[in-house]
Amino acid sequence: MARSVPESHTADPTSVTIAGGLQSELGCAGDWDPACAATHLTYDASDDVWQGTWTVPLGNWEYKAALNNSWSENYGLNAAPGGANIPLSLGADTSVKFYYDHKSHWITDNKNSVIAVAPGNFQAELGCAGDWDPSCLRSWLQDPDGDGIYTFETTALPAGSYEGKVALNEGWDVNYGQGGVPGGANIPFTVPVNNAKVTFRYDSTTHVLTISAGHGHDNNVEWNGLRHDSRDTLYRTPGGAVPAGMPVTALPSSMKETGRLAGPERSRLVHAWLLSMSLETLTKPPAIPDNPPWVPR
Repeated sequence: MARSVPESHTADPTSVTIAGGLQSELGCAGDWDPACAATHLTYDASDDVWQGTWTVPLGNWEYKAALNNSWSENYGLNAAPGGANIPLSLGADTSVKFYYDHKSHWITDNKNSVIAVAPGNFQAELGCAGDWDPSCLRSWLQDPDGDGIYTFETTALPAGSYEGKVALNEGWDVNYGQGGVPGGANIPFTVPVNNAKVTFRYDSTTHVLTISAGHGHDNNVEWNGLRHDSRDTLYRTPGGAVPAGMPVTALPSSMKETGRLAGPERSRLVHAWLLSMSLETLTKPPAIPDNPPWVPR
């Protein structure tokens, strides 16, 4: 699966150069020159992405992204630091647009990769000038590992109901909606709470975009996503609210299933967040015997 976009581990660059065997064809004195301004990308603050377009001659070329006019920090194939050269094969002189995202370190072009954006009525919350803008790369789906699955993740959305779809090449000419249908219906999704993680996943073979928000069944437990709030209608059905002051007991899974406490669960701590007091606590439960008489078997 294509990876999500992490925060960069290095400071924002002052320049990004497309350095490779094509530079002398694009106005540089020589090739593989990280300091040649003729192949500098331009930082687009509205997209938060470095970009540049050149007409590249017919041929087989290689390139990478060199930062700050040197080779000290550079990125190649699969967004790898100091990684392999990126191949670019052209059957004719072609206008090629290059992209570099410093958050993910992905360097690519619009011939090697699909440029897929998720436009929708949520984009203004991401920093776009407006909604439903297929040219705003703040909702750019990326595929650094090259498996054809493009993803984008965000925690910037407030709780609410939204819609989106996927558009290619920064325009509406090619777009896909529900079920991967060309020009199809918008895809609805709901963000359950402010800043819940929303994941967009686009399969470039089937053209299906899936949007998931909140916590899914992925065999992982996130400490800040596990809760019981008996006063919230989401949690109180069907059992009803717990009366104020009534103690609530949570049993480890091994005890519920077998009536016995598994070894590792003897040393666990209970992590609790008291909403009414905005208080976080870590508590060691009292010792429980292996075979307590009060647990049914």
